[in-house]
Amino acid sequence: MLKANYHTHTYLCGHAVGKVSDYVDEAIRLGFRELGMSDHAHTPEYFMTPEEYYHNYLQEIMSDSDFDNIYVPEVLEAKKSPNIKVFLGLETEYFPEFKDYFYALRKKVDYLILGEHFFNYKGANYSPYDPFTPRLAEVYTDIVIEGMSTGLYTILAHPDLFLMNYNGENGHRVFDKTAEICSRRIIEAAIKYDVYLEINANGIAKGEKLTDSGKMQYLYPREEFWALVSGTKAKVVIGADAHKPEALGYFSIDKAEEFASKFDLNIVDFVEFKK
Repeated sequence: MLKANYHTHTYLCGHAVGKVSDYVDEAIRLGFRELGMSDHAHTPEYFMTPEEYYHNYLQEIMSDSDFDNIYVPEVLEAKKSPNIKVFLGLETEYFPEFKDYFYALRKKVDYLILGEHFFNYKGANYSPYDPFTPRLAEVYTDIVIEGMSTGLYTILAHPDLFLMNYNGENGHRVFDKTAEICSRRIIEAAIKYDVYLEINANGIAKGEKLTDSGKMQYLYPREEFWALVSGTKAKVVIGADAHKPEALGYFSIDKAEEFASKFDLNIVDFVEFKK
């Protein structure tokens, strides 16, 4: 049973429902001791072309004005609750060429989650929700590791997301040598830079799919990735990635804990935030 959740979204992200107070009330009802609010940070338009910006629905995500005038005040009010400890966080991408922007964001919150949903490569925008080649997996891994090396991020959300639509050298959705190397590099970097790896319950809520290996499994979290985490010193946290208040107590949380029990993982109940 979860005692805390640090991956939580509100209606301000454009693809979730509920205000901060709704999530706090539900977390208290479920007996949580800590709740981290981590809505998506505004992604400035200059990060990509207008077409790419709208393709990724970034125009729907919380604006800087919403952050200052709605999100922060709501979380600060929630922090007054005597029944639960609440933290102010954000989930952000990481673009190496704009790291100053993320440093400025970090100064405004208790913590940042790194959730890499898209990135630039050779002048084009790519997303792990689209088909991924081995080369794109390598570029994705490089960017995620650089992001962790900055010290900005406390948690790496869905670290195995790059495997969701990964197609190996033979064009099939398999866990090949490149996938293994990328996974190991991410895990080793998380240990080196003291970043928590997240087992993402929202991926579990999306159900299992038939892979090219003929096996039904979650597209994320992926068993092959977490088998490599097993037995290491990597810190692991289960994240609801909640997009509605009731998701804090979804069946997917129990399934995530069941999934984690298959491996020898260093699961932590409470995250320690970097200063």
